[in-house]
Amino acid sequence: MDWYPTPSYLMKRRVILEYLKDVDEKNILEVGCGCGDLLHVLERRGFTGIGIDISKEALVLAVAGLGSSSGFRLACSTPDQLVEKFDVVIASEVLEHHHDDIQFLRQLHERLQDRGMLLLTVPAHQKQWGANDDFCGHIRRYERQELIEKLQTAGFEEIKIFSYGVPVYNLMKPLYDWMIGSKNAQPEQVEKTANSGGMWLVQWGGRIFRCLFNDITLYPFYILQKLFYHTDLGMGYFAAARKKEQKL
Repeated sequence: MDWYPTPSYLMKRRVILEYLKDVDEKNILEVGCGCGDLLHVLERRGFTGIGIDISKEALVLAVAGLGSSSGFRLACSTPDQLVEKFDVVIASEVLEHHHDDIQFLRQLHERLQDRGMLLLTVPAHQKQWGANDDFCGHIRRYERQELIEKLQTAGFEEIKIFSYGVPVYNLMKPLYDWMIGSKNAQPEQVEKTANSGGMWLVQWGGRIFRCLFNDITLYPFYILQKLFYHTDLGMGYFAAARKKEQKL
């Protein structure tokens, strides 16, 4: 299994890392950590916690990238199988795989300390549905108000929504759909469940992507996308929300 960061992934990761600069708490749960790229960066920045995923293959790669004295541990698990509480829970590109997404948000809510923070990223705009959504096992793409209302229903407040990825993700989305479509990935061949892996890679593209797309080459676009955070022009949404304090 090869993994490499796509441009849209790097744009998304940048939003998460920028937001965490203003978060004092360091104890994190990442749900759906995949091959561990975000955990590796968080480890270098002094964060600790747990990364979980349902893919044992991905977790093997995640373990390989962590330091020998890492403050993170990994587990093949789902949030409802844990008992620990965390200051921050991150679920990036996970929510859209769940039929009952409000119930899943409640599971994330349970993993947070009082006033703990949830960070999400999800695909935006149902009208942008394409072949890649089918192939990845998405159930839905989200609208801003829909996401706010579901977070509120699940017990969150102080909700902030950013539209990210302009213009890089906007340009890459049609390419992803075309690449998947060219491989004849038929929707009926993909079971839309939380167990869908969601990552499809051009096997020959790793070295090329790493050279062309990285934090240096994309830096101008990191700055540019911030101008569009409060619009609805991006192909993805980033959400931050706090767990309501439990009143005795």
